[in-house]
Amino acid sequence: MLSTILKDIFILPDYDGSRASVSFTAPEGCTVVQWEIFDAAGTNVAQGNLDTRESKQVCFGVSMIGFKPWNINTPYLYALKLLLIVNGKPVEVSETFGMRKIHVDGGQIYVNNKSFCVRGYIRGRDAHEHPNFEKLELEEYYAKNIRAAKRYGFNYIRFHSRVPLEECFIAADKLGMFIHIEIRDYFGKYQKERSMMNDEGELISKEKWAEVILKYRNHPSLMVYCMGNEIRHPGTNPQVAEISNITKELDPTRLFIDTCAHGEFDRNNVDIDVQHMSYYYPFGKDHDMFDHTYNWYIYGSAKGVALVKKGGVDAGSYKITRSLMAKHPIIAHEVCHYIAMHDLDTLDEKFKRFGIEKPWWVDELKKLIEVKGLKQDYRQMLAASKHFQFMSWKLAIEAARRSPLLCGYHFLQFSDTARYENSNGIVDCFDDSKGVDEEAFLRFNCDTVLLADLPRRTFFEGEIVRIPVLASHYSPEINGDRAQFRFTLESKEDDSVCISGVLGDILLNRRGRIEIANVEIELPKVDEPKALELTCELTGVGGSYNVSNSWNLWLYPDRPDMLNAVACTIEMDEVNPSLRYHQIRSKGSLENPEQLLMVNRFSKEVLMHLDHGGDVVMLYRVPQTRDRKVRAKREAYTLPATWDRFKAVIWDRGTNCGAFMRDSGALAGFPNDGYVDLQFHGLIDDCDKVILDDFPCHVEPVIQGVDKAVRDRYDVYTYGLSEFQPEWVMRKFGYMFELRVGKGRLFVTGFNFTGLHNGRPETCAMFESIMRYVTGDSFKPKTKMSAEELQVYLLTKGKQSLAKDRKMTQFWQLNDTPLESDRYWKDAEEYLAQ
Repeated sequence: MLSTILKDIFILPDYDGSRASVSFTAPEGCTVVQWEIFDAAGTNVAQGNLDTRESKQVCFGVSMIGFKPWNINTPYLYALKLLLIVNGKPVEVSETFGMRKIHVDGGQIYVNNKSFCVRGYIRGRDAHEHPNFEKLELEEYYAKNIRAAKRYGFNYIRFHSRVPLEECFIAADKLGMFIHIEIRDYFGKYQKERSMMNDEGELISKEKWAEVILKYRNHPSLMVYCMGNEIRHPGTNPQVAEISNITKELDPTRLFIDTCAHGEFDRNNVDIDVQHMSYYYPFGKDHDMFDHTYNWYIYGSAKGVALVKKGGVDAGSYKITRSLMAKHPIIAHEVCHYIAMHDLDTLDEKFKRFGIEKPWWVDELKKLIEVKGLKQDYRQMLAASKHFQFMSWKLAIEAARRSPLLCGYHFLQFSDTARYENSNGIVDCFDDSKGVDEEAFLRFNCDTVLLADLPRRTFFEGEIVRIPVLASHYSPEINGDRAQFRFTLESKEDDSVCISGVLGDILLNRRGRIEIANVEIELPKVDEPKALELTCELTGVGGSYNVSNSWNLWLYPDRPDMLNAVACTIEMDEVNPSLRYHQIRSKGSLENPEQLLMVNRFSKEVLMHLDHGGDVVMLYRVPQTRDRKVRAKREAYTLPATWDRFKAVIWDRGTNCGAFMRDSGALAGFPNDGYVDLQFHGLIDDCDKVILDDFPCHVEPVIQGVDKAVRDRYDVYTYGLSEFQPEWVMRKFGYMFELRVGKGRLFVTGFNFTGLHNGRPETCAMFESIMRYVTGDSFKPKTKMSAEELQVYLLTKGKQSLAKDRKMTQFWQLNDTPLESDRYWKDAEEYLAQ
């Protein structure tokens, strides 16, 4: 802790020279300084005396030959003890320090001359912070959080718009955790923080900046000085250079950055860069989203270089986009802020146990669950949302670690906040476990991780699958060892599929991103769909270490002719099953259909067919669901639905927090573990997710989707809607459900079946499973309603105003740009006003 008498004391470690230097300004009246350095065991390793009568600027060097370094895994601390004689009286000063070196070179961050992968998480700003509810001693309050984070593999804390208390640095010094601080004042309201200037007309007070550096620079855990969050155009602001120069003068041992995100890619005066890598979802077409610089074009060039040129005439147009190269080591900004449901009962009990007033949203969410009739479903909703959240974390972190651009990421966030209702933490707002498996998380968030580049997870029999396998390698325990690589692909429930291979002499002689191998597998024939697991392992000689990771895959038969022929009438806009299944030919008409009618919208003919005892397979897909993209004619018979994406909810963007299944023969040909996983990607992305909130009878969907339980921030900021809005929050979604309507049977799903045309495996498998079910003996819907009742409901909905998703969710649905533009916000607001 910085001495009150020696306000500028600086212990400067020279890692390469095995030395340390100590400097400070001696106080008036100081005549003698006696100094000693002790190791962690309390052994004196160096000592000396200085006469300070002639000069108050004290500086002395200390030999540290044979020192033990401070690092994340070995946080070894030394203690400097000073005895000053001031006006004839002894004054004792003590400072701890660590021997460590931080520098950048060639696009990488180095700690103690070894490349370092930032596995950071975010605290600080109110939205990302949690109070000391347990009233722990302050050092223990921070230490509890750090210990928990290290168990999940994190090595760095970014304090968003904050400088933490000294006790945080003390805990981090002792436990081994790097700290990133942001010194610029935070004004309290999200949008005001975007302002470039404070009240004094500058980004930050230079006096305050210097004060913070002097106070904390002896803590070995301090790694990064940052001015603030999402400051616009820092590369052309002259104050950035001034602040950078002050930093290097007062502390040349740390890294400096002006802003986390929104900075120009080619700016000077910074050591590292934190860049927003988009709001896409790291799977399918965007599996490599962290490999691209498309977001950087938004913020332009600090040099004034044109990044995009457009032109052309009526005969044709063109666009030229400059290729961008990273000038500094790049860390991904605010990744993984995927949310889940809260365990409200457990949280409520915990607040009561500690005698703390619970946040307002706890009881409000409980009321909302009651109002929506979801109390019986909530445990399943909670489990489904956690499953989807963990799956998304794994996808995103693995994609970031595969990236050749990145040297780390800032995870948003490790601990839940209590201020807002978002549950995007690994642990709760008490830093206690929420049940996230530590070992499973470490498989993709530890020092060395194996990575398989798998942009898709569903395959047909006989396909040849090519899988690049990489390692993100930063483990100090694995250094130059030769390893054996093994892969295994096996079915989860039986031994029908078991393929494995071995390759020896894999050399891990450097840190960073290492290409290990390319695995090519010809998938076997299977008589029925199979859930598979791919496992990759690296094992050291003699079993000295083992690194493993695994991924779910699904394998389906590719035998369209095995689906039984059935007499049916097909009336659908975008989907024609007959293109793949030649034995399924449409006969009859909508007015005079076969027993089985397959349609994508409701009409009076569909309802009449049901009333008379016909069967209807409703593959619901209508243009008005995508009205935000292309204005559409209203459906006279409207089944309320929202435009869905296979993307986890990002803070308050989106509607997909996973889904859970109920037992049904409709899924007999579609392996699942009871929750939506990646085998549903092609079915959910761009689908019509049915809203069952006010459906006229109680429906228990075969597949029930989980909506977010958070408010859209712009409903609060722009429209003054500070409470939960039931129309847009925690809706009861049905991906698949069935009803007996009149004398007939109705099977409804809004899944996207356009993938039938290009033979998407999961789409074909789901279609075949549904068709076998609805044409078999087990299709016996339990819930009943009259055709007239259903007709009244659908016509009423058709006359009501179109239910439009809110501003943040519209962006998530469009999914066509990496980040919201100014034009987007205007369009979203105009759309809601129409």
